[in-house]
Amino acid sequence: MALTTIDWPTELPVVRHGEHWIARAGAREVRLSNLPKVYWPQEGFTKGDLLTYYFNVSETMLPHLECRPLTMKRMPNGVGGSFFYEKNAPKHTPDWMLTLPVPSDSDTKIINYLTVRDALEMLWVANLGAIEFHPLHARGSDQTHPSYAFFDLDPAEGAGFEEARYVASLVKVLLDRLGLQAYPKTSGATGIQIMLPLDGTHTYDEVRGVVGVISELVHEADSTTTTLEWEVSKRTGKVFLDVNMNREGANIAAAYSVRPEPNATVSTPFEWAELGTIENHSIQSIFGRIAKVGDPFLPVAEGPGQSLLPAIDALGAKPRKARMVRR
Repeated sequence: MALTTIDWPTELPVVRHGEHWIARAGAREVRLSNLPKVYWPQEGFTKGDLLTYYFNVSETMLPHLECRPLTMKRMPNGVGGSFFYEKNAPKHTPDWMLTLPVPSDSDTKIINYLTVRDALEMLWVANLGAIEFHPLHARGSDQTHPSYAFFDLDPAEGAGFEEARYVASLVKVLLDRLGLQAYPKTSGATGIQIMLPLDGTHTYDEVRGVVGVISELVHEADSTTTTLEWEVSKRTGKVFLDVNMNREGANIAAAYSVRPEPNATVSTPFEWAELGTIENHSIQSIFGRIAKVGDPFLPVAEGPGQSLLPAIDALGAKPRKARMVRR
């Protein structure tokens, strides 16, 4: 059986060893398994395709993962199978993989998250069946000050990507008036996420205060298309402005992360000028885009970050406590 089904920019540099394939970098090696296994039955994409994608995109994607604890959504049987979330590094994690100890929500225990620093470490994580890379919102072990604020525009049943585009345009108007720099990306599914790189001085409560007031203003401008309803059944046909995703311990799919969606779409950064035309790219099409436009999302990873203080003053935004979510 073929390990991959796509004509990749660079083939995965592995050597067959019995039932496994070995990838090496210096003295480190990763034993990869089940590469011919079909992960996307409709398209025929394999686990080998997934790992080869991450190997090829690693240079572009790694700045968005640097020093960030990862929550792994593991789907060892592909997109049609069951999945589970894993925060703690597995017991068989090699000693050369870096872990970041982070207090749990209750502060009663420590979670030892994995983080990745190079292509080989990305392969080790993806080999676990982690189709998606879900980093936390802050770098390092201190997760009390996010490195970005963001708007998560999540279309409910009956709404879709076109509605998300429209709501993103409303958010952009307000951000421009406040003088805030923001960078959009597709979620890789039906939504859009808008990220504001921060200077590291703000708490999550302060971030939720600003995002919350702006979201309320957007909702006041168009309550037909948008919703702030927490109850899912009340969101039908609307785009949910999920303020609460700005909380400690939460995560979203990273820029360029694969999503378990048809065609193996990826979370695709784009320029604001593309808002009316952008679509989700896939593991097949994203490399042509990167070659053409580079990474429009790089300022989110590398800064400079900005202060929210002028926006807090202009909006009269008060800190907001998070609504606790248990998964």
